[in-house]
Amino acid sequence: MSIVPLTKVSLVGVLEDKEKVLEATQAFGALHLIPLSDAQKELEAVPAGTGREAVEALRWLMDAPVQRLQVTDPSSFDLNETVSQSVENRRLVKDCEDRLARLKKRIHDVEPWGEFNFTDLENLKGNRLWFYVVPTGKLREIDPSNKVLEVVHADTYRAYVVLLAPDEPEVGDMPVPRVHVGAVSLSTLKKHYEEAAIELEELQLTRQALTKWRFLLASNLAAARDQAVRHRAGLETGDAGRVFVLQAWARQDQIEEIEALSGEVGVAAVFDEVTAEDQPPTLLENRPGLAAGEDLVEFYQTPGYRDWDPSVIVYISFVIFFGMIMTDAGYGLLILTLLYLFRKRFSSSEQSRRLLRMAMWLMVSTAAFGVATGSYFGIAPPEGSFLAKLKVLHLKDVDTMMKITLTIGVVHIVLANLMRSLNETTPSGRFQPLGWCLVALGGLATFLGQGTIFATLGPGAVVAGLLTVGFFGSDRKVNSLSSGGMRVFDGLASLARVVNIFSDVLSYMRLFALGLAAASLAETINTLSGQLNDAVPGVGLLIAILVLIIGHSINIGLGLIAGCVHGLRLNVIEFFNWGLKDEGTAFRPFKKEETRL
Repeated sequence: MSIVPLTKVSLVGVLEDKEKVLEATQAFGALHLIPLSDAQKELEAVPAGTGREAVEALRWLMDAPVQRLQVTDPSSFDLNETVSQSVENRRLVKDCEDRLARLKKRIHDVEPWGEFNFTDLENLKGNRLWFYVVPTGKLREIDPSNKVLEVVHADTYRAYVVLLAPDEPEVGDMPVPRVHVGAVSLSTLKKHYEEAAIELEELQLTRQALTKWRFLLASNLAAARDQAVRHRAGLETGDAGRVFVLQAWARQDQIEEIEALSGEVGVAAVFDEVTAEDQPPTLLENRPGLAAGEDLVEFYQTPGYRDWDPSVIVYISFVIFFGMIMTDAGYGLLILTLLYLFRKRFSSSEQSRRLLRMAMWLMVSTAAFGVATGSYFGIAPPEGSFLAKLKVLHLKDVDTMMKITLTIGVVHIVLANLMRSLNETTPSGRFQPLGWCLVALGGLATFLGQGTIFATLGPGAVVAGLLTVGFFGSDRKVNSLSSGGMRVFDGLASLARVVNIFSDVLSYMRLFALGLAAASLAETINTLSGQLNDAVPGVGLLIAILVLIIGHSINIGLGLIAGCVHGLRLNVIEFFNWGLKDEGTAFRPFKKEETRL
C-alpha cells in the first residue's frame, strides 16, 4: 500500500499546436491537470446533438426490452437523425401509453352501463339519459312513480341505474348525485383502445429497429464529452503571446514516457520536484486483489499526499467487521453462490471486477463467522456434530463477546495511531500517537486482566500514556514564561481527547450488538415458521415456507445494510479520526472516456 510519488510537469509549446497537444495528452491519460487560469463556463458549449437529448436517446435505446445487433460501421450513421428519431419515438411511446391507460380506465367505468349511443336521443321526444351509481342499500329510497328508470347492471355493493327524463331530477329525487359517463360509447372506446395498442406495438418495433445504432451513439457521446473536457482544459492553460503552458501532476516513474510524448508533439517538458508549498493530489496504488480498499477510502476521505495509504487496513478490517455483523454461514454461502453464478455481470470494467472480489470476500467472512458462531440460516448444528465442534463463539455469552469486540476496537485504534506515528516527522506527531496507544492498551489490560498483574500494570500504562500525550502536546519552543504557559495549555488541550478514545473504543460494541440482533432475528423467524406449521395443519406448511423466505430475505437485506454502513463507519470515523492527519484531493487523470455497452 502506498501513495504514488508525483512530479510537476510543464509542457511548453506554440499556441497553434495547443489543440494537438491537448488531444495527445488526453490520449496519454495519466496527467492530473493544474488550472493556470479560470475556465469560462459559458464557453463550454456542447456540440449540437450530443447534449441532454442525446443522453436521453441513448438511455431510451439501452433500456429497450429487445435489442438488435449493433452496427459498428459509422459510414451510414447520422447522429442528429438517430437522436431526433429516438427522442420522438420516446415521446410518442409515452403519449400512447398514457392514452391506453386513460382508455382502459374509461372502459372500466363505462362497461357496467353497457352499449349506448347519444346520437339517437332525437327519437326520445326530448328526453335525456341520466346515470346514477346507487348503493344497493339505498335502492329502496328511489320513488319509481312518475319515473322511467332501469337498473342496467348490479353487483354486491352497487346498482347502475339509468333514468329517462327531459331534465335532470331535483336533488331530493335520487339518493345520490348523478355520474358523468361521457358521450363516447363502449364500442367506440374499445375500438380506440385497439387502435392505440396497435400503434404502441408499431412504436416498439421502431424503437427496436433504432437499437442497432446504440454503439455508435454511445461512441459519439464519449467523443463529444472528450471534446468538451479538452475545451475546458484549453481554457485553463497559461497562454502568453504565441506560447502556452500546460501544467499537470504526473507519476515520477512516468517521466521518460512523458518526455517521449513531448518529443512526439513538439513541445518542451519541464519537470519540478514537489515543494512544501505544493498541494499535490493523492494517487493510491495497491495490489489488484486489495485495490477495492482504495474505493472504500475515497468514498469518505482521500488522505493527503504527505499522509499514508490506509487502503489495505481498511479493506481487511471492513471484511472482518462485515462478517461479524452479518454472521450467518447460510446467508454467506447463499450470496456467495449467487455472486459466482452472476460473475459475468461484473466483467465490464476493472471497477466492477474490484467490487465482485470484495463482495466475495465479504461473503466468505460472513460464512466464516457464521461457522464460528454456529448459525446456519438461524439454525444451530446438532450437539456433538462436526459443525457443532467448529462453534467457538457464543453470541449470547455477553461478557465474552464484549471482551472480544472491545479488544478488536483497541487493536484497530492502536494500529491507526502506530501508522500515524510512523508517518510523522515532528516529535509531537510521533509521540502523541504512541501515548494514545499506551492509554488504549492500558485501559484494555485493566478491563481484561482483573485479578491478574495486568490489572495493576494497566492503570500505570494509562498514566504513562497520558503523560506522554501531555508532554508532547505541541512542538512549541519554550523560551519564556509565556511560551512555557502556552506549552502547558497545549498539553492540557491535547489530553481532552481521552474522552474520544474511550468512546471510540466503545463504538466497536456495535459489532457484537448487530451480530446478536441478526442471529436472534433469524432464530425468531424459524420459531415463528414452526409455530405456524403446527397451528394450521396442511396449508400451514405453505404459510411457514412463505414466512421463512420473506423473513430471511428481510434479515439478509438488513444485514447487508448494517454490514456496509457500520462496517464502513468504524473505518472512516473511528479509524480515520486517529490515523489520518490531512485530507487531500484524489488524482483525476485527464483521459478519454471509455465506451462500454
